Amino acid sequence: SVTNTWTPDGKLVYHTRAYSKVPDNQLVTIDMESKQKTRIPLSQASEATFDSSGNTVFFVRPADHRNVTKRYQGGTARQVWKFTQGTEEAVKLTNDHLGESHHPIWFDGRVYFITDRDGTMNIWSMDEDGNDLKQHTKHSEFDVRYANISDGNIVYQRGADLYHYSISSNQDKKIDIKL
Repeated sequence: SVTNTWTPDGKLVYHTRAYSKVPDNQLVTIDMESKQKTRIPLSQASEATFDSSGNTVFFVRPADHRNVTKRYQGGTARQVWKFTQGTEEAVKLTNDHLGESHHPIWFDGRVYFITDRDGTMNIWSMDEDGNDLKQHTKHSEFDVRYANISDGNIVYQRGADLYHYSISSNQDKKIDIKL
């Protein structure tokens, strides 16, 4: 999946293998006016989200490997990481779970993400240091997929349906779509 986002100062962020001689995703920002591209100095990074300062990026490593094995645990399971400008290395935030954790979304001091730590992919959150885990959705039949946020409202796919999760009310509901 291609996951694009924006920096707080309005640059588009995407991941690409264009600058690597091996299959290694890297994050790149592009200024939409000047068209200048800047690589973020991280290896195997995708699915970025930034804090409000723009100095800290939360990302996924390794990238989506297109493996459809449900409940995979092991060395290529996607994990959420944090990198702050001026530090020497990125820090893995999801140390407590060997399964998948991905699609990080920073909002108001917390990182929301999709994980299968309860047996099904659901939306959870943690503080910016990987602590204070909270589960926000409790689906069991179909996994949560592809979440995006706007103004504290997360819209995500579950099965063939779209759902809306409101951070302020801690409520989620199916979006009725009539064709």
